[in-house]
Amino acid sequence: MSHQPALLTYALLSYPHSNHITILSRVSVHLISTGYNQDFNTENYVNAVKERRVQQMEKLGVGITGCGAVAEEYIKAFQKDARSEVRALVDHHRTNAQRYRDRYNLKCAVETDLDAMLQRKEVDIVVVCTPHDLHTTYAVAAAEAGKHVIVEKPIALSLEDVQKQLQAVRKAKVKSLVGFVLHWNPLLMTIDRLINEGVFGPIFMVEVDYMHRIWLTTEEKWYASRKKSGTAILTGGCHAIDALRWFARSEAEQVSAYQVKTENPIEYPGTISVNVKFEDGKIGRSTTTFDAKMPYRFNIGIYGTEGTLRNNALYAPKLFPGQTDFMKIPCILPDSADVAHHPFEGEIAHFLDCIIENKKPYPDLEDAAHTHAICLAADLSAELHKIVTISELENLV
Repeated sequence: MSHQPALLTYALLSYPHSNHITILSRVSVHLISTGYNQDFNTENYVNAVKERRVQQMEKLGVGITGCGAVAEEYIKAFQKDARSEVRALVDHHRTNAQRYRDRYNLKCAVETDLDAMLQRKEVDIVVVCTPHDLHTTYAVAAAEAGKHVIVEKPIALSLEDVQKQLQAVRKAKVKSLVGFVLHWNPLLMTIDRLINEGVFGPIFMVEVDYMHRIWLTTEEKWYASRKKSGTAILTGGCHAIDALRWFARSEAEQVSAYQVKTENPIEYPGTISVNVKFEDGKIGRSTTTFDAKMPYRFNIGIYGTEGTLRNNALYAPKLFPGQTDFMKIPCILPDSADVAHHPFEGEIAHFLDCIIENKKPYPDLEDAAHTHAICLAADLSAELHKIVTISELENLV
């Protein structure tokens, strides 16, 4: 009898990347068929063995460059996951890195130079949280050093730099992830599932807006700078464009946009309105504004011939026969600009899963490059006052 739990332990530890539910069900059948005590709690046993396997596994080492507010959320997420450990922090101002080392009692190196971190063999993953104009330099160097790379959004400020990062990651055969953290927000995950289940029927239009009051001078924050941060759609609106592509389930073909410059002291137009024609015929619309005096909003609209969603209000008679009005989806919404509200733990868990189980992360650099092409096409369209095709944009590189 005492050998039966050992059978379960062997199965779980021998096939660490397998579906544990499948193993559980098969071994449970064997336990019952051989007369083993049916009161044995196999599910609890599975969880205990999984925890033991995590404890025995060597942790993945993490290095973070650019120790601002977003870096702090990555530190918290990596330290909370038992499979990883922050081992190096890099910032041009040493005190920025030291404050996080001390605040979270990290046993990690503090550097002012990225190369010093990249030489550390105990660092497996590099997270790039620097000002946007430095992303390519650091991401390429990390990939060339054989490190897996997380790049905060936007990837870069030009399509040429996006492609440099792509080439470096492909050549080094390392994994990448772009920090579109809202992929792990419960509302967006729910919308993704509803689309997969066909709740909306054929979808013909998608809307996503990024509305975030950012009224700053370059002396106050670096992301007011055109050189360091880019444009409104690259600085923040790319979150909306990422969701637009995700929910459209198609790639963009044409982009048209208009922008406006108010008295906002940021160095670039703070509002841009974008229309997208997708390859499969869908249309998309997105507004990014830093100018409006209003609370933060991340508006989402999904329009199908059999159902509609506006933010967390769902009208889906196909799913709820007899429904007569919109119903609220009770879940956590993407309704805060505070990065501490964003689901970094889900993002990090996904990336660690992909490294350990050798799976393709999503959204990686390959996927996010399509999002950035729309953003860059929108900026070009607004500047030239013309429709820009994605193929035209790619030919300009």
